[in-house]
Amino acid sequence: MKKIGKKVIPLVIFFVLGFTSMGTAVPSEGLINMHAEVDATTIGLLDTINVKVTVNTENTARVPNPQLPELKFFNILNESTKSQTSISIINGKTTRTKTITHIYTLEPKSKGTHTIDPISIEYKGQVYKTDPITITVVEGRVKSEKSVLPQEEDIQIDLDKLKEDIFILVTPEQSTIFEGQQLMLTYTLYSRLEIDSISLKESPEFPGFYKEEIFNATRLEYRKEIYEDKTYNATLLKKVALFPINLGTFTPRPLVLEMTVFLKGENLFDFFARPYTFLIKSNDLLINVEPLPQNSTGMPFSHIVGDLEVNISKRENTANTGESTTCYLTLKSTGNLNLISDPGIGLSKRGRVYLSETNMDTVEEEDKVYFVKKFEYTIIPEESGQLIVSADDLLFYDIGQEAYSSISPEPVEIKITGKDIYQEKPIIGQKRSYSEGSFHFIKGNVKELKSVSPSIFSSSYYYFYHIVLVAATGILFFIKMKREKLEKNQNLFKMKKARSLALEILKEANLAISTEHYSMSIDHIYRALATYIAYKCGKKPQEITIKNIHALLDTCFPISRSTKSAIEDVLKQCTMLKFSKENSNDGNMIQDLYKKTVTAIEEVESLRPTHSVRENEKNIKR
Repeated sequence: MKKIGKKVIPLVIFFVLGFTSMGTAVPSEGLINMHAEVDATTIGLLDTINVKVTVNTENTARVPNPQLPELKFFNILNESTKSQTSISIINGKTTRTKTITHIYTLEPKSKGTHTIDPISIEYKGQVYKTDPITITVVEGRVKSEKSVLPQEEDIQIDLDKLKEDIFILVTPEQSTIFEGQQLMLTYTLYSRLEIDSISLKESPEFPGFYKEEIFNATRLEYRKEIYEDKTYNATLLKKVALFPINLGTFTPRPLVLEMTVFLKGENLFDFFARPYTFLIKSNDLLINVEPLPQNSTGMPFSHIVGDLEVNISKRENTANTGESTTCYLTLKSTGNLNLISDPGIGLSKRGRVYLSETNMDTVEEEDKVYFVKKFEYTIIPEESGQLIVSADDLLFYDIGQEAYSSISPEPVEIKITGKDIYQEKPIIGQKRSYSEGSFHFIKGNVKELKSVSPSIFSSSYYYFYHIVLVAATGILFFIKMKREKLEKNQNLFKMKKARSLALEILKEANLAISTEHYSMSIDHIYRALATYIAYKCGKKPQEITIKNIHALLDTCFPISRSTKSAIEDVLKQCTMLKFSKENSNDGNMIQDLYKKTVTAIEEVESLRPTHSVRENEKNIKR
């Protein structure tokens, strides 16, 4: 009968409203009353506390949710909301009363006496607040009974049991890794409850890491799985591969979901489950990143940490000189291949090489994620014979061997046919001519026969041909000298103006930093330093890479080891920050890179140029 009574009362109110609505005035807006209370004022570090905020309204429209103050000493584990509305009619006056209850479950962060500042609601320009609440947190556990959260009259939520029935588990492969080493994180939802809906509240964040998204669930696909001797419905939520770019200890931010599940009360005669909405987050992680061992091989390090496979393949076995053919250099590694832009290939015979395309892909094998980067090179051979295509050794850190190791791909051979092509040809080729002789029988005695050649000056074509030849040679020589002089003037101008051009680009970087366009400022800093070094060394900015910067600095500049290290560090940091969204927003780090760049340029300018730079300037002036 209790169930029927709950359904009849609203119907009676509905009919009463129907017959009295024509004579009832529109109710005026009433006041809002709110207060907050807790289920305990003294708790332990291992306990949780429930903060109950009750909002009573009378004749009001929809009221916004309460605004919690900054909780410095507590974490929010869960929040739920319920409401109850009643309507009364007295002497023809209708009163609509609504009670909204918000319950927040908090866990303490530290011991001490902490204050929860007033919780507020702003409604139609007026602010309503609760009184502050003081909580004392001591060591251990104080609550002797399980934390029970009151809900409806006939259902209660045991939070400890709820955490056992549904949770998000993320476990790293290992807690201590090297800088640049891949760390795979898998987020799995375990549940023994009936789930009604799931929505993403907060995505996990990984400051200090470069991340590659491997998998994000678009629907729940359950499988039976046993965890700690209990059977759960498990579903994969997310997979992400992390690559640390900084040293230290890190705690990634958790994945937070808003869940609605169906729960039943303890009453045996209650056959109907009721929905319950709460927040659930993944467990905390602690990741320690250590530096790599010292590289004592003397080879440049590729910054790849993990497994590495390299191979070269070809499209055709035979090609003609002057016609294009294609070769591929493929890298497969568990390391971060985004740090390698162009490894380059070498040719045993004369020819031209162009990087035409780069493709990136991921492959999962044996619980590991491999990154595959394929470089496509277009080759135009200029010399016939057997062309051997090879690549330089790549030095990487092998996690399995715990040592630096180098790898070189197996070269491939291409048969080149056709005539050789010479890049440097004479302006006009000279053809060797032979004089034509004829016999003239002057006398009948054969002993007196003589060979007589006609005079070369007897033909008018001779004079015309040489006049044209001299004129064409002079014109082409004049054009060539003009072009070489223009190129020399441009190179000399760039060498003299390298500092001013770099500072102009750094002005743009400083402006981008001041307006917090950090990604743009990183590009400007890298471009300014690369432009300065390139123009000083007689190169193009596109030719400046992390791979060859060390050799260029040794050749062109008599600078100290610390200055060389600073320049190399700026270029490497800018390259890595392009792929790290979290760290690319660190204004202090980018400002430090800006200052290092300005200091390095000024230190180079304050020194006398090396012999190679002086010779370069003299050659350009000539």
